[in-house]
Amino acid sequence: MAGATVIMQPHAIPDGDRNSSKAESQLLKEWVKAKYPLATVFPELRLGPTRKHLVGVEVSPQLEAMLRVSNWYADCVIITPSEGLVVEAKVDPKPAAVGEALFYRTLIFSTPAMQPYLHMQFNPVVLFAEDDSAVTPFARSLGVRVEIWTPPWIADYLVNRQFRNRSASPIGSAAG
Repeated sequence: MAGATVIMQPHAIPDGDRNSSKAESQLLKEWVKAKYPLATVFPELRLGPTRKHLVGVEVSPQLEAMLRVSNWYADCVIITPSEGLVVEAKVDPKPAAVGEALFYRTLIFSTPAMQPYLHMQFNPVVLFAEDDSAVTPFARSLGVRVEIWTPPWIADYLVNRQFRNRSASPIGSAAG
């Protein structure tokens, strides 16, 4: 008998977060609700499987079994009538997010939950709350769609989280 069919029902983006910050989860949730209210949404979708192994190191059979199948997570996969989107969300634009979105798109084709949608084109997307004059053109040059969604709460987030350890004046400037 062939492998069991995996059926995954799309569901709302949860309020909690896996590894991303609550701000990134909130950013993604608000953006999806505003831009794709009727789309099929797979939040924190396990992609793959992929196989990992250690080279030149002897490990227990239990560890070997754990390494055999790993899954990466896309922040969100969105299915619209015309395309699939593989989304990586960051409040602060990071070039690493571009690579993640590209990598996750390649794993769509080995993801059981995505089998019904493989006839569609899947596009990598990075969602940022801030625009960055270097990261945005870098992403676009690699064929990654850049979405900027600046929520009303971003100023509070920047002051209380992202810039909490920075002074208002640049180091070495004359305060006076």
